[in-house]
Amino acid sequence: MSPLHYGVFWGVALFAAAQLALWSTPGWAQARGQCAACHERLPGASGAGHGFTAWRGSRHGAVGVGCEACHGGNASTPDREAAHRGMRRSSDPESPVYFRRIPDTCGRCHAAELAYFRSSIHFARLRSDGRGPNCVTCHGSMATSLLAPEQVLRTCSACHAADGVAAPERARESAQVLALVRVENILYDIVAAAAEGGSSGAGRARALLVQAQRHLDAAAEVWHGFRVDSASQRLGAAREDIVAAWVALGHRRPREGRLGRAPGPERP
Repeated sequence: MSPLHYGVFWGVALFAAAQLALWSTPGWAQARGQCAACHERLPGASGAGHGFTAWRGSRHGAVGVGCEACHGGNASTPDREAAHRGMRRSSDPESPVYFRRIPDTCGRCHAAELAYFRSSIHFARLRSDGRGPNCVTCHGSMATSLLAPEQVLRTCSACHAADGVAAPERARESAQVLALVRVENILYDIVAAAAEGGSSGAGRARALLVQAQRHLDAAAEVWHGFRVDSASQRLGAAREDIVAAWVALGHRRPREGRLGRAPGPERP
């Protein structure tokens, strides 16, 4: 097993152990509410295409965001009728999980991402004719997934195609930027691990990595406005800080290559 695969293996193992420990903590059953307590006894997925198992494995489940946060209802009562009072099907335009209202629902917690998304042409299309993407297009109903670059290309190409309603190069540029995000996050983790020791330059390296993380976070935020050029600029700034941190640790500056370059500026 290579060092990279070895690290990935232990990362997954530690995450699974942490999830199990969280789930077995005394009082967790009460903290997660009656929605999960009841739905964990139901077979399979709900009519919405997901259920207790998907929620349990999601980031929302890990931090205790319950079903009622998105679907409504009363999570404090075990009575079935009272628990579902006020809830609406996802096909109901007044439901908080109706496809056009999903961004506003997610935006209750993810305000910065919503602000950028509202500035995009995708949001305008979603509101006008329903043909734009919403949060679950990329993240899934339970925020359990994030589209890989090749999946982004396929998904975006539904509209961004030669015979579609939008320019096909946008899909390719988006896939390239997402691939770059993955590469830079891996590089960040490698350099951060190297900076944990007390070697000369470690303090400077850690300070640079703090700056890099800010740029990475900013790139993720502007991505939700589908501003490929802005995201690329922030990724470029993050890459420079990561490289500077690597050099501060006493290593040679890595050679520039196509893998580390963002796509060119967005065309009007």
